[in-house]
Amino acid sequence: MENYQPILKRLEKTAKEYTNIAHENGQFLSILIRSINAQNVLEVGTSNGYSTIWLAAALKETGGRLITLEFDPKRAAEAQAHLKEVNLDDIVEIRVGNALDEIPKCDVTFDLVFLDAQKNEYLRYLELALPNIRAGGLIVADDTVTMRDEMQDYVEFVFDTPLLNSVDIPLDDGIILSYRIKV
Repeated sequence: MENYQPILKRLEKTAKEYTNIAHENGQFLSILIRSINAQNVLEVGTSNGYSTIWLAAALKETGGRLITLEFDPKRAAEAQAHLKEVNLDDIVEIRVGNALDEIPKCDVTFDLVFLDAQKNEYLRYLELALPNIRAGGLIVADDTVTMRDEMQDYVEFVFDTPLLNSVDIPLDDGIILSYRIKV
């Protein structure tokens, strides 16, 4: 990850403006990807590419690929430029559009899904992605403490469904980590 520190440090200065994840959340995602040897990851909410760089750098180690979804074309272009700057653009496919429309078009089995977009749509994102998440795959939802009231249906679902084992992790603004049960 040391090759990516200069751009990560630069982007951390714009974290508030772009509502990026914290540095430790990026490390957490990187560890998860490497520990499960993830090959296919879906990110919902690219923004300017800060979290995308963390995901892609870990996937470069595992030989994997990332599909990331961003609604705002300007932010998607910024993310693309940042990925190109650190030579990670070849393993990342940025799709511009509404995630609710784009997720069903993903014809890939995912090892990990990272949710960091419209909080009130988390449950819908998960419902659309769940059929494509492998048994033993992981779902990481961000901002689950600070914005929990906007995703109460998601929280209830992930803790009540027999399809997932879920745990709250008190990193930064909160994370819920869910494990896809083998069916």
